Order: sequence, then structure tokens, then C-alpha cells
Amino acid sequence: MCLRVQRLILVVMKKLTTALLCLVALVALPATASAAKPVKYKGKTSSGHKVTFKLKKGRQVTNFVTGAPVTCIPIQGGGQTFVGAEPIVLYFGVNRTWEFQVKAKPAFYYNEVTMNYRVTSKKLRNGTIRGSLRWQYQFLIPKYPIGTFSIYSCLGEATFRAKPVK
Repeated sequence: MCLRVQRLILVVMKKLTTALLCLVALVALPATASAAKPVKYKGKTSSGHKVTFKLKKGRQVTNFVTGAPVTCIPIQGGGQTFVGAEPIVLYFGVNRTWEFQVKAKPAFYYNEVTMNYRVTSKKLRNGTIRGSLRWQYQFLIPKYPIGTFSIYSCLGEATFRAKPVK
């Protein structure tokens, strides 16, 4: 009689344990699915250009897209100064300063150049992300007579502020 009661208790405990494990898995599944979804942000730069990006896992900014002002001045060989907007697409981390180089085609030149970026960002308590962008690059423009050229140095700076899209 005692053996039969023990077996019955073991069967009930196994069923209860399985039911509890399934319940825990179902409760945890929606939480992980919502946490994996990136949050969309929208804002403006100090020059008034629109900023959009997605924040993944609360710490990685992806698809950062904006336009920002840049000024190019001739540092050798004479020439005109260029002023305009540079389109920017970046990926970077939040709450730190990133310095990196990118080979890209700028707005004022026809070939790829090495752009030196410095991006600083900070996530505030209310969810707003603010930061600053600074980038610099140089290029040569050939002139007449053959063998002469102008060297241009370009610098762009902007700050940005963005809030989560609701």
C-alpha cells in the first residue's frame, strides 16, 4: 500500500513540475521578444537637419541617418571655399566616445576619401539620446596647368538630440 501511494505522489509531482516549466517558458517568451525589438528614434541636429536611427539592445545605434553642415577650405594652391550639407549614415554605441575612419565618397568630391569621425553620445534618464558629431577629410583638385592642384581640408561639426518615436 505504501509503495502505491509513493508512485502516485511521484506521478503528480512530475506533472506539476512539467506544468510549472511550461508556464515559466510562456511568461519569459514575450519579454525576450519585446526586448529584442529595436526602438526607433527621431530628432534634429544643431543645424536643423532631421535625425533618425534605431537603438538595439539599449546600447547600439544603427542606421543613424542625418545631414550636417561641412566647410571645405583650400589649404594649399588657392581656390574657393565650399560650404554645404554632408549626408551621414553611421553605426555606433551609446554612452561613449567613438573615433574611427571610414572610406566614403563625400558630397564635394568625386572619389572616395578617408573620413575621420568622432561621435559622442549619451542616453538621458527620460530616454532621449543626445550627442555630437565631428568629421574631417582632405582631397586634391587638379588645376590648369597640368601638374598643379589645390588641397582642400573639410571639417563638419554638429550636435543632435533625439527622442523615442511613440
